Amino acid sequence: MRLAEVRDLIAGQSWFDVTQYRINPAGGGGPMHWSRFIDAQIVALTASLRPFMSPEAAERWAAALYPLVLILPLFLLLGRISARLGGRDETIAALLIAAVGVSFLHYFAPLRIDHHNWQLLLSVAMLWLALGEPDFRRGLAAALVITAHLEISLEGFPYLTLFGALFAFDWLRDPRQAPRLKGFVAGLCVFPALWLLAFRGPEVLVSVQCDAFSRPYIIATTTTAVVLLAGLLLPMLAHSWQRRASALGLAGVAGTVAFALSGPSCLDGPFGALEPLVRHYWYDRVLEGQPVWAQKIDFAALYVAPIFVGLGAAIMAWRRARGTGCAYDWDRMLFVLLGSSLLSLLVFRTAATTHAYLVPAFGAMATGLWRWSRTRRTALGRVGGAMLVLAALPAFDSWIADRLAIEFFSNRVATIEDRAEAKKASCPTMAMLAPLAGQPPQLVFAPLDIGPSILVGTRHSVLATGHHRSHVEMNRVIDTFLSDPAKAELSIRRSGAAYVALCLRLPEIGNYVRARPHGLAARLARGERIGWLDLDESLSRGDLRVYRVRPAGS
Repeated sequence: MRLAEVRDLIAGQSWFDVTQYRINPAGGGGPMHWSRFIDAQIVALTASLRPFMSPEAAERWAAALYPLVLILPLFLLLGRISARLGGRDETIAALLIAAVGVSFLHYFAPLRIDHHNWQLLLSVAMLWLALGEPDFRRGLAAALVITAHLEISLEGFPYLTLFGALFAFDWLRDPRQAPRLKGFVAGLCVFPALWLLAFRGPEVLVSVQCDAFSRPYIIATTTTAVVLLAGLLLPMLAHSWQRRASALGLAGVAGTVAFALSGPSCLDGPFGALEPLVRHYWYDRVLEGQPVWAQKIDFAALYVAPIFVGLGAAIMAWRRARGTGCAYDWDRMLFVLLGSSLLSLLVFRTAATTHAYLVPAFGAMATGLWRWSRTRRTALGRVGGAMLVLAALPAFDSWIADRLAIEFFSNRVATIEDRAEAKKASCPTMAMLAPLAGQPPQLVFAPLDIGPSILVGTRHSVLATGHHRSHVEMNRVIDTFLSDPAKAELSIRRSGAAYVALCLRLPEIGNYVRARPHGLAARLARGERIGWLDLDESLSRGDLRVYRVRPAGS
């Protein structure tokens, strides 16, 4: 979908208009909430490559290179953070460990042009700015970074809360730490509105969009920042932590009241308007956004085990840093790690960010274990001690945890067959879509998960994709595939679709089949003949089945 958005921008679509007009074209298009901040970078990279190759090749190379380019600032930040927390050896070890950090580096793999890599990068930038001298400039820079994070996705809000709490706690404990908090809240008074004007347009400042950083969130953030900035400018607060605590409490209450008054519909959360079918068959099944207890045990173990090992390493490093010049930064590091680890239990996707935060702790752990192993008197002791360094590799901890989960919880993990099937279930590929792409543009009635591929691989339109602002159309697609063929026919004919397409082995279809064995999806999956649909063998490839909708009355 990011690629479709980039193509539209290159084709001349308005900077402030991120509507996907080939989603629900009869209804005016599918509203999106993605950021032009990311689109613009991919467009610029594509444009820079076009003088040297065809437009199609430039697009492919841009999609391949763009995520890799972002690894450079990520490693620079991780190196700077590790250098603040330890010496040269710890920094080298941390960067070597980061180089095999598959749990977060997969966001930077070629073709990963979604927003998750930027979210992780900005989260790491916030950690770097939280360390070091608590001066005004670092606070101001942190406000700019978190503003960019929030504009990309509302998922940045927990990090605003986490680092805001850290800066506030520093001030609460010691009034000499005020400059960084002062810069942070001063920036939050100005940057959100300016950034959103540049990337979203004036409409976002007056509209209520519960799933994006729009008016209610801007008003709440700005109100909190203004009240707290006023408190920071009062000299009398420097003499009493109780007064500083009162100022923090007042700012929090003011922001909460401002949010409730400016966006009462958002009190139910970003996804409060979802229909029950959409929530059950789509939102609740986006497992990366669910808590850790909603995951399969083996999958959860891959991410949770390194967090517990890393927290142990961080606590040991924090204790060793007492009385050294690194103690100040390790205090803040431990605060961030504890908050981020808790967030990882509640929103599983954020575990990748926690793993990135833990890199310096793992570097300290690896260095400490190696030095300890060199003090062993026997060769066997030195070799055994050196082998313990493997525990400082998150990938190794994940592998051990995964093996243990399979061994002791075999009834609650994905089977080997399930894993192999998931790897094979790649549908639709561009090769599969090629025959359909050769047909004149029409509306294709398709499951949510394959909609973006159809948009990118063909000139056709779809009714809905897995993007929640079109939740009414999403509900219609889900209900249609669950319904009996007679009811489904009415829905599909009303949509104006010329084709029905589905991939047989994708999880979405499996969910529909299990829920309604006599629904349209289940009947098509079993290969049953539906009177008003004709399977077009010339347009079907592999697991992709394409049906033509017969004219009414034929």
